[in-house]
Amino acid sequence: MARVTTESAAGRRRRTMKLWHKWWWLFLIVSTLVAGGALAAWRLASTEPAPTEPPEAAKVLQAQEAVKNFGILIPAYLPKGFDRAGVEIKISDNGPSGEPSVDLVYRTKKGATIFLHEWIPGNPELQTLVGSRAIETKWGKGWLLTQSESLVAVWVDLGPLRVSISTSSPDVVYRERMLLAANTLGLASNMQAFSFTSELPVIKDMAPPPPFDVPTNEQGIQELNLTITPGGYSPMRFAVQKDVPVKLNFRALGEVGCGSTLIFPTESGGYAALSISAEQKMQSIEFTPQLAGDFAFHCTTNCYRGIMTVEGKNQQ
Repeated sequence: MARVTTESAAGRRRRTMKLWHKWWWLFLIVSTLVAGGALAAWRLASTEPAPTEPPEAAKVLQAQEAVKNFGILIPAYLPKGFDRAGVEIKISDNGPSGEPSVDLVYRTKKGATIFLHEWIPGNPELQTLVGSRAIETKWGKGWLLTQSESLVAVWVDLGPLRVSISTSSPDVVYRERMLLAANTLGLASNMQAFSFTSELPVIKDMAPPPPFDVPTNEQGIQELNLTITPGGYSPMRFAVQKDVPVKLNFRALGEVGCGSTLIFPTESGGYAALSISAEQKMQSIEFTPQLAGDFAFHCTTNCYRGIMTVEGKNQQ
């Protein structure tokens, strides 16, 4: 009886060990499958989307048939919630300077809006975003405008084509998102990937160009023609030498509104007002700068602005 009892106990131990091994292998297999599934899901989530046709591509390509002077661009990136398929497209034959232009409008169900305006400016240097600052973009120099809580706009140039991206909903579309949309512009026919999420760029100011050096005429006077256009002052930044007489001739080109009056720094921190009109097309002022530094000049409402740099005399 003792031997039979001993064998039964051994058999139970063998069966227990077999069962334990069976469940161990099952647990190992299930754990491996779960881990593999989690890894696959993570890889899928972290992988960039394969190129796919943007939802608005067909509508944009149909509109392209009426636009002969440039290809309509769309952003690969837009913030989540904007209806790409429902984009509104308007084609105009009368852009800022009379040239054809295209407007694209993207909206959300909650009323946020992104506007794209595309055109080829006749004179890019005279068409500027008043009140903006120069920033770095994927396409080179761009312009960023922020007006309190009511407007954000980014301008970029892609060859001869200029694109303005703006929103009146800066609480929804931050300026970094506007820049990212501008950096991802491309043709609808390129089958570019579209996305709602991407790493936001850092906004970096672009250093302004060096100021225009005002030459000295035969009379020993630094003479400059300062012209106001709808796009701003030309030149916007200029440099004169301290203690050398300056003659500034103020003119206008086009309809400039408040820009017809110039508030200009003169001697010892003072200012003078020069106004032009249809009857008086030019006004001049003569002065001798006595203080070195940067001095701002502007219109009556500060919409148009420029900088005069007064430099010390060159050392011999």
